[in-house]
Amino acid sequence: MKNLLLAIGISLLFSSCYSTLIVAGTGASKSNVVEKKQWYALWGLVRLNHVDPKVLAGDGANYTVKTEFTFKDVISNVFTSIVSIESKTVTVIK
Repeated sequence: MKNLLLAIGISLLFSSCYSTLIVAGTGASKSNVVEKKQWYALWGLVRLNHVDPKVLAGDGANYTVKTEFTFKDVISNVFTSIVSIESKTVTVIK
């Protein structure tokens, strides 16, 4: 039980240590933010939905894409990873 609590505590502390930042064009010039969840099965091996940053950005040529495990993702993944389903958040800033 002690090890389980330790593992949960560590996963909560390091919830945002994995993130990817991609700059398209000159990057975001405004603060228009669009977020969508990317879902995976088998602990990340099989993608369940496709989140396309270009679609989220619309017709804009300059935007920033951030892919990360947010605090909400970590909390939900604690419960959904039991059945091998996990999520991460894709954020597009225009």
